[in-house]
Amino acid sequence: MHHSIRSMTHEDCAAVAALCGQLGYPATTDDIRARFDSITARGAGIVFVAENGGSLVGWIHASVSPVLEADLYGEIAGLVVDASCRSHGVGRTLVKAAEDWARAAGCGAMRVRSRVMRERAHAFYERNGYVRIKTQHAFEKKLAAG
Repeated sequence: MHHSIRSMTHEDCAAVAALCGQLGYPATTDDIRARFDSITARGAGIVFVAENGGSLVGWIHASVSPVLEADLYGEIAGLVVDASCRSHGVGRTLVKAAEDWARAAGCGAMRVRSRVMRERAHAFYERNGYVRIKTQHAFEKKLAAG
């Protein structure tokens, strides 16, 4: 399968929203546009998309996480490949684009967090050279506006 990788643009928001729904994170085009604008405005990483025959078949959001306790590393914040295109190298190509971007930004490592039940995703990352380094709990607190 031939696919090309490029940076996301506003014209991709509807297709990206549809892909989010496939992964179980439903979002409207307006939701994606607002989030994409926030990522762009904050300099919070890069979003690459994969195209095949003019159709958007995947996306990856990567960011750099400067933290005091570790050297600079990149992180895959999100990755989705269209269900009909999985196991054709789209995800691998997107991950490589993100890794190259992070390396150019001065990162010595790339990290990704994946939910415990996403065993297919875990196998994908392991095939692409990622090693499980820890198991952790995720906590959230809702912040009231104002």
